Amino acid sequence: MWWNNKEAKIGGIIIKRRKTNPYFIILSSFIMFLLAGTGLLSLPVSQLKPTSFIDCLFLATSAFTVTGLSPIDITEHFSYFGLTVLLILIQAGGLGLVTLAMIVFIMIGKKVGLKNRFLVSEALNQGNIGGILRLVMYLFFLSLAIELSGAVFLAMEWIPEFGFWQGLYRSFFTAVSAFNNAGFALHSDNLVGYRFNPVINFVITTLIILGGLGFTVLIDVAKKTSFQKLRVHTKIMLLGTLLINVSATIVIFLLEMDNHQTLGGHSWYNQLQMAYFQAITTRTAGFNTIDIGAMNTDSILVMMLLMFIGGGSTSTAGGIKLTTAAVILFGTISFIKQHEQINIFKRAIDYKILLRSFAIVVLSTLIVFTITFLLVLAEPDIPFLKLFFEAVSAFGTVGLTMGITDDLSVIGKLLIILMMMIGKVGILTIVFTFSRPRKQTYYFPKEDILTG
Repeated sequence: MWWNNKEAKIGGIIIKRRKTNPYFIILSSFIMFLLAGTGLLSLPVSQLKPTSFIDCLFLATSAFTVTGLSPIDITEHFSYFGLTVLLILIQAGGLGLVTLAMIVFIMIGKKVGLKNRFLVSEALNQGNIGGILRLVMYLFFLSLAIELSGAVFLAMEWIPEFGFWQGLYRSFFTAVSAFNNAGFALHSDNLVGYRFNPVINFVITTLIILGGLGFTVLIDVAKKTSFQKLRVHTKIMLLGTLLINVSATIVIFLLEMDNHQTLGGHSWYNQLQMAYFQAITTRTAGFNTIDIGAMNTDSILVMMLLMFIGGGSTSTAGGIKLTTAAVILFGTISFIKQHEQINIFKRAIDYKILLRSFAIVVLSTLIVFTITFLLVLAEPDIPFLKLFFEAVSAFGTVGLTMGITDDLSVIGKLLIILMMMIGKVGILTIVFTFSRPRKQTYYFPKEDILTG
């Protein structure tokens, strides 16, 4: 294609140029947008209280990576202008910077060339560029429709409580935050005060689930008339999400039902409601209706596994992604059964996808271990489990914390910022940005290696 040409002839002069790396463009654009958001949050008009640059950078990163971790109370430190900056960062992070840029180009009537269409297809993990602009606009209006619908239901609860304008703003802010799996709430205790409110719980968890499924799944479900006709990816996401959500709810309920600092002491209905909410939000959203720091260690470990897995590809969620975990699981089952193919829903999965999935898990595990190790060195006064939880939460762009975010040093905050960026951009994007893959043109003789 023309953007991969190594030479260009201008005025009779041949000019050599380097091959365009779409991953580098995505990463560099991400960093520039992030710095712009930090600058806006640092303005006096954005702040009610003086906020340090590192905290502004931390919050801009947390919002743009749709994580939700915060070292300060955003409602006490930022004006409505500052909160709106955070809202824009959340929306931009959920849609994706490249997708957002294409939406702006389309709306102002600017022609989108093949190079930019290629970038969008890479960002949305699409196999080709055919109809990519139509897909972008569909995603935009679908996101807006879901967010507005959620805001309407939340407004029914919050307008009577906070008044029309404040209630409306809180409703829209929270709906956008929930659908984009960001976890920012305009309440000092997050959503603990609404732990027994079925409307708030149901609306927010529904938004989280829809955002975590991924745009490709929502589009596939909208276009197909039966479950059998859905893509394998969609089937894995739908059944996997249902299985994990139900299992996580039951596990958290059983592990915390006697803990009077979390679920204990309440009716079984309220306990189940809180367990359900926490099971859903732990996958990637970061809202909480119970004190995470007061949960039992076994529950914390379960939540860390959920955060590490995350949601779906091309979704607003983080983590290694549910489909990645599913491919590895089915690949392991196929190996145990000594099958020559990996079969999922009567479809064979290419071994390249299995290798890609293993690469994602290995690289993700290495980065989580490395950042946790550095956090332990930088924060000797904070218990290991809390640092480990914070690192996994940042990697999964979840936003849950055991109450240590505001206690982190500058180095600790910078490490979490780096982890949030890696979690959002994707470990493979980082690797491909700085690597130069070469097609293999020769092969060596095979030889067995003893394993296991």
